[in-house]
Amino acid sequence: MAALSGLASALESYRGRDRLIRTLGYCCQLVGGVLVERCPARSEVGTRLLTLSSQLSHCRTVLRLFDDVAMFIYTKQYGLGAEEDDIFVRCVSVLGNLADQLYYPCEHIAWAADAQILRVDSARWWTLSTAFWGLSLLLGIARSLRMVLTLRRRLRGPAVAFTSVYQAGRAEATTP
Repeated sequence: MAALSGLASALESYRGRDRLIRTLGYCCQLVGGVLVERCPARSEVGTRLLTLSSQLSHCRTVLRLFDDVAMFIYTKQYGLGAEEDDIFVRCVSVLGNLADQLYYPCEHIAWAADAQILRVDSARWWTLSTAFWGLSLLLGIARSLRMVLTLRRRLRGPAVAFTSVYQAGRAEATTP
């Protein structure tokens, strides 16, 4: 019963629903792809799972139509990252926010073209949105790596200094 309550709580939030839809979609894609490729007897089930995966992906795309305002507010609050001590982290974060801001309208235009709301080539807009999404991911990875390396360096600094002091103290204690 606790697991069911936890699931219900997760599904009450947008983020929880998105995580469940994303996880379910990727699992369907994985299992469906394996069934289609490796088990010809089960290829119909695999095809149905791939269709479900595609529909779940489409669902997430439609739900992202409403993310623009939240992303804009976040970007506006972050600004130019004046609170960041590290200039690299600041620049990468600002560029990541810019990539995110450009990603959403490109994806919306691509979606609208696929839905035949706009008369434009959706493939170009999907390619552009994917490029911005990829750029955002790479910038996020660079930011995270820099932060990990910085934290690692900070943690090593005092430990090395303490070890040096400890060893120097021991050397003095053993010297007659």
